[in-house]
Amino acid sequence: MGGNRSGGIAQDLTQGSVAKTLIRFSMPFMLSTLLQTLYSTTDTIVVGQYLGSAGLSAVSNGSQVMQLLYLLGIGFASASQVLVAQSKGANDLNNIKKIVTTLFYLVTMISLVIGGLCCIFSKQILDILGTPQEAYESARAYIVICGGGILFTGYFNMFSAVLRGAGDSRHPLIFVLIASAMNVVLDIVFIACFHWGVAGAAWATIIGQACSVLFSFVFLHRHAKEIGFAFSLRREFYSKPLAKQMVHLGVPLAIQTGAVHFSFLFVSHMVNALGVAASAAFGVAQKLRSLPGIITQGLSLGANSMIGQNLGAQKQDRVQSTVRWGIAVCTCICAVFSLAFAFFPKQSFQLFTQDETVLAYAGMCMFTILIEMPSRCVMPPCGALINAQGFVSFSMAVGLVDAFLGRIFLCWLLGSYFQMGAFGIFLGYTLSTYLTAIPTFLYYITGIWKKRRLLIQTAPAR
Repeated sequence: MGGNRSGGIAQDLTQGSVAKTLIRFSMPFMLSTLLQTLYSTTDTIVVGQYLGSAGLSAVSNGSQVMQLLYLLGIGFASASQVLVAQSKGANDLNNIKKIVTTLFYLVTMISLVIGGLCCIFSKQILDILGTPQEAYESARAYIVICGGGILFTGYFNMFSAVLRGAGDSRHPLIFVLIASAMNVVLDIVFIACFHWGVAGAAWATIIGQACSVLFSFVFLHRHAKEIGFAFSLRREFYSKPLAKQMVHLGVPLAIQTGAVHFSFLFVSHMVNALGVAASAAFGVAQKLRSLPGIITQGLSLGANSMIGQNLGAQKQDRVQSTVRWGIAVCTCICAVFSLAFAFFPKQSFQLFTQDETVLAYAGMCMFTILIEMPSRCVMPPCGALINAQGFVSFSMAVGLVDAFLGRIFLCWLLGSYFQMGAFGIFLGYTLSTYLTAIPTFLYYITGIWKKRRLLIQTAPAR
């Protein structure tokens, strides 16, 4: 049997078959990440069809800025998920109430500050990026609107993380579906019908997330007891020690993901210098590389909550089994995609383009992607173990090594210094994954993780 449920909503992930519980609990996350990818693709198609290259450039520049800012919020959301999962496993419902209340105040304060800075310094930010003049004003409008509504983005990530930590994987999927569906519909209405241009795309994003936040809030309020904690914004439930702990956890996670995002922009700049065909090939390769990543990322989110609850319940055997089964599932997923990429490289590229100059890169790109597949088998579950423990210093260190020593240095070394061109850049990008996979796998296989204390033991709520 799978894990038991508390009130039919929040799942107890410390009971039942590890394999069945992991797969069943992770499935909505897999669908959610796939849905977000499809939404992003559709959003780009709508903007490109109605606003042309200038509109795409404006949204691209504006979204890159917002993505860096969103990473900070995701870092705090991930921190809260770890704390909620460990508290849920330890059956400390009072601490969960304090975590949620403290996180609400923290997210509100940070979002207002970031949103204000976005609106005030939008011009300076776009100047630093070197935004094309024809896309400048539209990109600035996009940043100002999204920056003004970043509070909804913060709440969106917060509610989803709390539900994941509590053991609910189904409703975060529903809330993502609401946001994505409204965003696509409003994109068409605001851009095609109202002719609001890039500003319409920004308003569609914010309104979609705002509606999702409203549904999330109503759901949490009505089903608080079923989830396992009372949702309260009363000041007495705010905890300064918990706030400090969330900052301690959230900032390194934000730095880690921000560094990886920066390294991607750097590599993209290197590839762009090789011409439009190489740039397009790299873009297609990234899309194909993300396909198995979408599924394994969903498994990682499920494993994170499951490991967190079992750590809180002091069930190390189930933690070890969760990671082991996670590696097995990821191996099966990567094996299927590896076979498809190995035998149908050109056909895989043709899903995105028919340009022969781009298709000429297909074999080379598929070869480099196949090299990295073994690393993709271990990174999601081992990374979930590290994140579920809240070992953020290790996670940040590995992320920085991956970004700077891996992606940036290896791509420069092979692509420019050894003059291997596009192949060197693609190979360097691939090999960098092992700088994350090897240390995280060693952390798990050596059993060092068993010696770490729980976060809920290191910092009392009061």
